[in-house]
Amino acid sequence: MSTPAGPPGVDRATDDAARPLYTASVVNDGGTSGHVRATGGPSLPTASPFDAAPADGARPGADPEQLLGMAWSTCLNATLEIVLAEAGIAARSRVRVEVELHRDRTGVGYRFVPRAAAAVEGMSAQQARAHVEAAHARCPVSKLLTGAADVSGGHPGPRVEAVEFSDLPAR
Repeated sequence: MSTPAGPPGVDRATDDAARPLYTASVVNDGGTSGHVRATGGPSLPTASPFDAAPADGARPGADPEQLLGMAWSTCLNATLEIVLAEAGIAARSRVRVEVELHRDRTGVGYRFVPRAAAAVEGMSAQQARAHVEAAHARCPVSKLLTGAADVSGGHPGPRVEAVEFSDLPAR
């Protein structure tokens, strides 16, 4: 059975890649002193990383660095799980992301410097490295971050490393 051809002159693979599989719609009101909500999903208060933390140490909202870190760690770990499954490996994985906020080199505004560490239970960092690199190459958020790299300032994009599973505690 053959796959139906698309319109003349249109590459089916390119055409399929152009169609969204899912669209998330997120709205922020009030910047880092407001709320962010996803249509059909959660609503969270937002905060600035410069807001003073209360005595318990937890600010009432999520800052952009935390939200980016949550998105990347979730996407990269989900992709790593797929890479492992495709290799026939049944093991848990864990990803930690840190997002640093720096002043921009231009002197105007800020820039993020994200990095991730990924681990696979039962594998050394060396054994996990190829799987982690494959996941980083396939992860949509990694692709977004890599494409948004500050090439003019010498920043090569986000860095991802393979680490020992025990180096990434669950909490």
